[in-house]
Amino acid sequence: MLSRFTSGATTATAAAGATVPPHSQIEPIEDIRASFIDKFQKKRIEDGERPAERAVFRKQHGVAKGKLVVADTCPKLFRIGLWAAGPYDVWMRWSSDAPPDVPDQRNNTLGFALKLFGVNGPTLATDNPLAATADLIFQNSDIFFVDNAQEMAAISSDVESQPFTAIHKRSLLILKEMAKEEKSLVAARYFSTLPYALGETIVKYRLRADKPIEADTPGPSPNYLAEDLKKRLKAGAISFLIEAQQFVDDSVTPIDRATERWEEATSPFVAVARLDIPAQDIDQAGQAAYGEGLAFSPWRSLYENRPLGSIADARRISYPASAAVRRSLNGQSMQEPDQPR
Repeated sequence: MLSRFTSGATTATAAAGATVPPHSQIEPIEDIRASFIDKFQKKRIEDGERPAERAVFRKQHGVAKGKLVVADTCPKLFRIGLWAAGPYDVWMRWSSDAPPDVPDQRNNTLGFALKLFGVNGPTLATDNPLAATADLIFQNSDIFFVDNAQEMAAISSDVESQPFTAIHKRSLLILKEMAKEEKSLVAARYFSTLPYALGETIVKYRLRADKPIEADTPGPSPNYLAEDLKKRLKAGAISFLIEAQQFVDDSVTPIDRATERWEEATSPFVAVARLDIPAQDIDQAGQAAYGEGLAFSPWRSLYENRPLGSIADARRISYPASAAVRRSLNGQSMQEPDQPR
């Protein structure tokens, strides 16, 4: 991920005295869509990429099925929307924000996306909102490298990227922090990174193994993360806990300043749900292809559980647009699956 924002950018300076129109609220969101889809995804396709891949999190490590159940200890305050129902059948996808041929030793950001089946009520998705599915999206960092959509548009721009990072050193420091070694997909901790509504309150989520996981030092294989996951799921079941961290106030738990960490000492995590993954062979025929065909969006969610902040607003446009490009070229279904595989 780091190389995407630190190489190949050109610097341009506006002519002295030039009149520059102020940004509207919609411009950064469209700029982000254009950067990630028109500049990155479609350019790769024009250069011959087949099958067409996602705009981001392209390296798939594994796809598995499981079940999500609301925890008995989930507070009444949090039993709203998704957390007032269930259990849900789940299909999940582990990935890295890197091309498929990049070695895992490069330590790119990990993604962990869950698709819940059997959800009651329309979602806020821009495509197939009546489908009985909802998505939860995590990555292995609790903070993001920019605060908001306007900064995301700037750091993704050929023109603005170098000027932006020149005066926002913290973004580069966070990108380096995000490039950390993970010995196992099961041992890693995952975060929503951005805040979500939960009824009348606001939370961030964390997903972690329900018990300590021992992980060996990675070997030389460039795909050691997938190999470790396959080995673990063949050997037995794995379980994760989904926990919520509650908003306190904007000074310590900000909504649209994604570079700022919500400290656990200020707002402790509380268990909300449990994700149980039975033993399985993730290499069985069709399973990886099924995962590649799935599309995930934080806005495929009930209103009560909606994502918050300007970066989330941008993803409401970019994520389904990217999925449509990929699926149409690959001849994949453009519809949400009605039932789990």
